[in-house]
Amino acid sequence: MAFSAPPSTNSTTVNIVNDEKFAQIYTPDENAVQLLDNERTVMSVKFGICGCALGLHSYSSGIYCIRIRTDAGNPIFGIRSRNIAPIPDNDCGGYYGRNPSTYGWGKGFIRVLNGKCQHYGLEQLINQSKSGSHVYTLTLNCDEHRLSIIDENTKEQDEMEVDVCNAPLPWCLFIVLPRSVARVTLI
Repeated sequence: MAFSAPPSTNSTTVNIVNDEKFAQIYTPDENAVQLLDNERTVMSVKFGICGCALGLHSYSSGIYCIRIRTDAGNPIFGIRSRNIAPIPDNDCGGYYGRNPSTYGWGKGFIRVLNGKCQHYGLEQLINQSKSGSHVYTLTLNCDEHRLSIIDENTKEQDEMEVDVCNAPLPWCLFIVLPRSVARVTLI
């Protein structure tokens, strides 16, 4: 995550989202994922079973910032179209992030565009895996169809364009939980 972009020129008001919660959970085993802390923390608790969580709010216009803390594991966090239900990919062990409606990042070394993962360099993987919790600010710019992230621990940032043909508005927060234990908290 090492990309710096110029500030947006269309929208000027940034909405800080403090009341986001996880509203829907998808997993083949209802005991594999837990919601904690008044639906502000999602945690996978069974090794070998994938899951995902959708945020409560729908985002269709404007700019929104959501703060996320990853406490364990390597989840993927970003957005997807609210109107396209997550479906597990059986060719990938039930992984929920392969749909073209999915855009986001994995902790430190994965970027997801149109549901396809791109891996970053080994140096970033090693640096991120040595540390514990990380706090990220995810910015959804619905007006310009852009998604950006800042790692508050390292100050690294990245930005991507969202193809609204694949991920039509409204968007929702989307967390993909891997087959290992993972924990994500909205702060």
